[in-house]
Amino acid sequence: MNCPHCGAVNPDGSKFCSACGQPCASEPQPAPMEINATEAADAYNPYANAEVPQEAYPQEAYPQEPYPQEAYPQEAYPPEPYPQGTYPQPWQAPPARQLATNRSLPKFFFLSLITFGIYGIVVMSNVSVSINTAASRYDGQKTMHYCLVCFLFSWLTLGIVPLVWYSKLSARVGRELRRRGIRHNFGAKDFWLWGVLGAFIIAGPFIYCHKLFKGMNLICEDYNRVG
Repeated sequence: MNCPHCGAVNPDGSKFCSACGQPCASEPQPAPMEINATEAADAYNPYANAEVPQEAYPQEAYPQEPYPQEAYPQEAYPPEPYPQGTYPQPWQAPPARQLATNRSLPKFFFLSLITFGIYGIVVMSNVSVSINTAASRYDGQKTMHYCLVCFLFSWLTLGIVPLVWYSKLSARVGRELRRRGIRHNFGAKDFWLWGVLGAFIIAGPFIYCHKLFKGMNLICEDYNRVG
């Protein structure tokens, strides 16, 4: 056999050349093995081919159908929707902001006298804010703040705007009372009957204020419970 490096003649089967000392033939290298990733993972997983018994996961633990009707008793839910958004769901939390419910005619009258009418303006301003808080999201209306009526539009319109404001406020309070299912007869007619015509007998405006404050207290109490 000839040496592949120097070409010298060597006996057959020689591993190294007698002339240059280089190997006469290289040893065959083993072919690289192809390894399947799935088979390799299964080879190191002792539970890859293990059989799981059917009773290991009973079907009772994982229901395949919706829960039966008796799982949710009907007593926990209202039988039918409340009429026209009167009340929210009974499990709903009360509103974070609580409205005042302590309006009264004697306190309004005497404190207004002591403060030269300032307390009366504060109370009526609170009434305008409270009715907007309780009713605006249902009727989409907004009552003008009483300070604007008292200090701006009253003298500009020679007292006409306050009359219209009280009439609309009374009508809105009456609608909100009926919407909430509160039994208190009140409306715009009470303003014109007691607040205007009743002024001739002096006691009329006091009766109107008493009915207005009572109606607002009832609305605010109901709002503080259910919103």
